[in-house]
Amino acid sequence: MYKNSSLDKNIFRGEKMKKRLKLKPFVLPTLYIMLIVSIMMLSISTLYKPKPKEQKDLNTTEEEVFDTIIPVVNVEDVYVKAPFSGDNIEETIGYYNYLADKDSQEKSIIKYDKTYLQNTGITYSSENEFNIVSILDGEVTKIYSNDILGNVIEITHDNNLISVYQMVNSIKVKEGDKVQIGQTIATSGTSKISTKGHNLHFEIIKDGTNKDPKTIIGLNTKDL
Repeated sequence: MYKNSSLDKNIFRGEKMKKRLKLKPFVLPTLYIMLIVSIMMLSISTLYKPKPKEQKDLNTTEEEVFDTIIPVVNVEDVYVKAPFSGDNIEETIGYYNYLADKDSQEKSIIKYDKTYLQNTGITYSSENEFNIVSILDGEVTKIYSNDILGNVIEITHDNNLISVYQMVNSIKVKEGDKVQIGQTIATSGTSKISTKGHNLHFEIIKDGTNKDPKTIIGLNTKDL
């Protein structure tokens, strides 16, 4: 017998290949599990794949386009409120305007103890008691009594604006209170210069100067 023959070498190589190709017991189950997991992953990804968004019809009408627009919420406009609430309330003494005609100026003069004073606000009167309200949101900064004008409330607002309520009774706020527009702060009252019945003498001070309340009441706060 010849050693190291070609046949012997081939047999030896065949045996060696069998050993290499022989799989360990746990290899096949592992491959099966990996194959099953891969199939499941593919099925799940297909099932939950998001549907493509439908392209908007190019023939959509203008009305339909506007219907799909989300409206933008605008900040609500705020207007200066009259300083009272109630019926049958009239202006009895107006604001004194240097540029007004003589007749209007005469109606804006306050007469007290043989003295004539130019009115720096507006006096409102009624035969019945009425509520006094804040013209805007603000803070009560002063409450005091005056020998001539009676009880007085001052409220400081934004935009360097101060509202002054004179001749009031039944005060419902105190200094330091935050008040809201339209909130009742007192009721109408009387003073030594009252014209008739129940009254409110109202003034507005803007940037340190008295202004005609009629030019401020009803104004948008954006325009103050």
